[in-house]
Amino acid sequence: MKISLKPAVLAVFVFAAMVFGPVLSKVEGAAKPKKDAKMTVKDSNAPAEKTEAPAEVKPEAAPAEATEAAPEAPKVPETPKAPEAPKAPAEPVVAAPEPKPEKPETPEPAAAPESSDVAVTVNGDAITEGQLDARITPRLERLGAQLSPAMIEQYKSRMRAQMLEGMILERLLDEQVAKAGVTVSDSDVNDRINEILDMRNMTMDVFKSMLQAQGQDFEQVRLEIKKTIGYEKLIDSQLPSKDVNDSDIRAAYELNKEQYDIPEQVQASHILVKPDSENPDVNQAKAQAKTKAEQLLKQLKDGADFATLAKENSDCPSGAKGGDLGLFGKGQMVQSFENAAFALKPGELSDIVETQFGYHIIKVAQHKPAETKSMEDVRPELEKMVLDRKRGEFFRIYRDKLKAGASIVYPPGKDPEAMAMPMMRPSDTERPATKNPAAPQPAPTPPPKTE
Repeated sequence: MKISLKPAVLAVFVFAAMVFGPVLSKVEGAAKPKKDAKMTVKDSNAPAEKTEAPAEVKPEAAPAEATEAAPEAPKVPETPKAPEAPKAPAEPVVAAPEPKPEKPETPEPAAAPESSDVAVTVNGDAITEGQLDARITPRLERLGAQLSPAMIEQYKSRMRAQMLEGMILERLLDEQVAKAGVTVSDSDVNDRINEILDMRNMTMDVFKSMLQAQGQDFEQVRLEIKKTIGYEKLIDSQLPSKDVNDSDIRAAYELNKEQYDIPEQVQASHILVKPDSENPDVNQAKAQAKTKAEQLLKQLKDGADFATLAKENSDCPSGAKGGDLGLFGKGQMVQSFENAAFALKPGELSDIVETQFGYHIIKVAQHKPAETKSMEDVRPELEKMVLDRKRGEFFRIYRDKLKAGASIVYPPGKDPEAMAMPMMRPSDTERPATKNPAAPQPAPTPPPKTE
């Protein structure tokens, strides 16, 4: 299995993803900043790209409905016999109407469980339906507009099983953290949050705003981070060895080598002049914008300072930084802009470049060729990667041991295996006999295999 290079923002170990997977994935998603100013040409001015729907749990296709029995073949009418001579007037024979099959009664849906009902007990400690629902409901609400009611129900059923499994594991780990006397200080939590902010190049205010926009409470996120750090400390205290040898590091590097490839990049600045959108004459607006861009280009060729003109004239947000877009690779800007930028040498100015956003003047500061980071360049990252993998492997064993030694009791009818049993179809002996033996019969359904 390939070792992923994507750094875990909060959960360092596999167990953290299992326990807090849905919560932490949202935090990680919230922590991902919008693209930098270097993306401005493509992102800030271009129409917004479609955002994929969150996928805490992939809903499976709706289960196929039970197959109905094949309808009987219509009866073939008998050939009428020639009438005999009448003997005595006979009373007309009226055929008794065949009884219509009664429609099976539709069972009433089971009543929704009360919030105080027990979903499972873990070593005598109950997890209630209310506690479980409190974790499921916010996620369903966010997906309500994206899925059909039928898919929502299926999603809810799948999510309930996974969420309950995570809550059971959480209770078991909490017990072990308490027994081991593991403590997590506010400083530990703050350091982890600052690590997230540094990694994503964002401020605390931006981080909180993103969480709020996603309906997340910052203090709750802090609590989840605190729990995760506690679990990390617990596993580290149990881990047999933290040694990472050169063989492990080289294997990790070779498996992920392509992810250390750095594509060709340029660092460029630009000045954007947009046509006046309020001018009803589109052609006139474009002509005026192009004329202004040509005048600015002349000033630059005459020795004017690029950053100063960008701050005073650019219609792109990057103008506040003197037009600097930072480093970017191919495929990150619109094609005509990209072609012009990558064709320039450091210090060169472009001619007027037209895109759907307006007219650009581009200046390249540096042009970096493609390269691949060496193993020594990324050795600290590789060491952490290998150690995290060892922690994950150890945790799977530790988790199974905890569950095997725990008392996990489900109320009648709530055992996950029983709830997941497929609906049984009637056997052939239970199907009503077919009146016409010549009618094709549905193939018998084989009984389910038993282990």
